[in-house]
Amino acid sequence: TFLLCCVEYDVLFANRPLNHSHAGGLAPDRSKVTLPDAVLPAPQCAQRIRASGWIIFLLVMATVFWLYRLVKVLCSLLSYWEIRTFYIKALNIPSDGLCNYSWQEVQARLISLQREQQMCVHKKELTELDIYHRILRFKNYTVAMVNKSLLPVRFHVPLLGHVVFLTQGLKYNLELLFFWGPGSLFQNKWNLQPQYKRAGSRLELAQRLARTMVLLGLANLLLCPFVLVWQVLYAFFSYTEIIKREPGSLGARRWSLYGRHYLRHFNELNHELQARLSRGYKPATKYMNSFTSPLLTVLAKNVGFFAGSILAVLIVLTVYDEDVLTVQHILTAITLLGLVVTVA
Repeated sequence: TFLLCCVEYDVLFANRPLNHSHAGGLAPDRSKVTLPDAVLPAPQCAQRIRASGWIIFLLVMATVFWLYRLVKVLCSLLSYWEIRTFYIKALNIPSDGLCNYSWQEVQARLISLQREQQMCVHKKELTELDIYHRILRFKNYTVAMVNKSLLPVRFHVPLLGHVVFLTQGLKYNLELLFFWGPGSLFQNKWNLQPQYKRAGSRLELAQRLARTMVLLGLANLLLCPFVLVWQVLYAFFSYTEIIKREPGSLGARRWSLYGRHYLRHFNELNHELQARLSRGYKPATKYMNSFTSPLLTVLAKNVGFFAGSILAVLIVLTVYDEDVLTVQHILTAITLLGLVVTVA
């Protein structure tokens, strides 16, 4: 909103001289424009915002989203405070010493506490498997659906053949549908709804789930423009600095979301999965390197050579005379050429 309504780009780009409203009633006698000169006064900025109905609408949407996030953060803080109290008072693990305890030690203390205080009323004694089942109930269901190919993540695309499509957005929708959304299969974080345990109501429940899927798809379709704008802005503001500082990260390989679920074992905690995948990074990279395309390599070398030659000339010119940097878009050209060379 600020960049759209509160910045005078003609002044910023020096397409026209400063007017009296920016220069405080005095004719400008300087050639350089400062950032405050290009920023509109607060009343004029507010007037522009009020004149644009769609910006007001987006601000209302952003405010509602921000309030939702605030409530979620506050609920998380209360939950984390309860966990902290439980660790300190029940498990006798102080906060400053928590980093020195392994997960197995925490688990052993939890099992010992169950014998004394009977926290879980369903069983007299807990086992490690019970704890894993409680923590990983939803994760195990997801892993099972991926292993049995129950999720619609494989598609046949013309010219490309079979592709796997599982993004964070699709994963979020699937979790909303199955686990914690309205009309989901679970009534809380661990109990399946009773009607799903009866075989006779299977057809009725399948039809109800199909209707929920259609409604969720329509909601995604209606919210698609706003989600797209949000993702573009978030990606731009998040990754611009990384691309400038580490452009090589664009070509870095990482495990796909589908791969992480396909390779995951049942009852495997997040840190255990991450440690196992990290051990497999080197052999997996070696395996992927055996599929390099000779044609792509030749193209990349040529692109890198031509971009690097132009970049070298521009760098030599700027070293010879720094006034070259004042030429329009020369700094942008140097940055983009460096990015192209690194990616190539």
